[in-house]
Amino acid sequence: MTSLTFRPRIPVFDANVRVGDLSGQPAPCRDRAALLAEMDRHGAERAVIYHALTEEVSPVEGNLLLEPWLGTDGRLVPQWSIMPTPASLAQVQGLHRQGRVTSVRLHDTRVAGLPFRPWAYDPLLAWLSAQRIPVWIPLPGADADELVTTLQGHPDLVTVLVGAHYTHHLQVRPLLTRLSNAHLELSRYEPIGEIEALRDEFGAHRLVYGSWYSQYAMGPMLFYLHHTDLSEEELALVCAGNLERILGADPNNQLGPVSDRARHGQEPDHSSRVAP
Repeated sequence: MTSLTFRPRIPVFDANVRVGDLSGQPAPCRDRAALLAEMDRHGAERAVIYHALTEEVSPVEGNLLLEPWLGTDGRLVPQWSIMPTPASLAQVQGLHRQGRVTSVRLHDTRVAGLPFRPWAYDPLLAWLSAQRIPVWIPLPGADADELVTTLQGHPDLVTVLVGAHYTHHLQVRPLLTRLSNAHLELSRYEPIGEIEALRDEFGAHRLVYGSWYSQYAMGPMLFYLHHTDLSEEELALVCAGNLERILGADPNNQLGPVSDRARHGQEPDHSSRVAP
């Protein structure tokens, strides 16, 4: 009989986990210990976390509520939400001076009521680029034309496009083509065969595993990735290595930053990929 038990065969670093309660929806994991138990159940060693109230209320208030989740073991890595207001920028800059910022998450432009245009976001994006701080941008609330127009003005800024759905299918390739430092987070990207197709076209170094737990379950996309034809090396990059590189934990991973490869016109080399 085939076992129904699944364990990942490579290290897992989840790029997209939401903690804390929404105003009308209690989180399934109410504290740090419960979240770590859920991660252990799925074989996730580490996770990048942000607080739910940064989506609903305020990045400043939500960031304050993130503190009790962090601990000292390095398993939960804080992601501070940000928007282009003096209070939000001052908060994140203060955390950055303390050496506590490895990434930020753009506050949903739909909630903020501020279009993602250069006149509104250029000062913030210029600071993030100068400090080499990568930014997560949720696709469900973004306008593709605004993304390209605004981010092309900051070509060295590393971005992770979060929550692409099959309804974003026609947008994904043009976005990855025109934004050479953009990566695709895979929590909702379900079109059959598309992960392998994107690997072939852009390279495994542009893809990042995230679950978007607790909005979605932690395990399905991780299970699915293990049943694609990604090689073991590619699977390890997608499930942990790429995120480590983006956050700066492993700057030598996968030939260095994407911008360096783009400047020299290098294409991803798939010649060493091993068929399953």
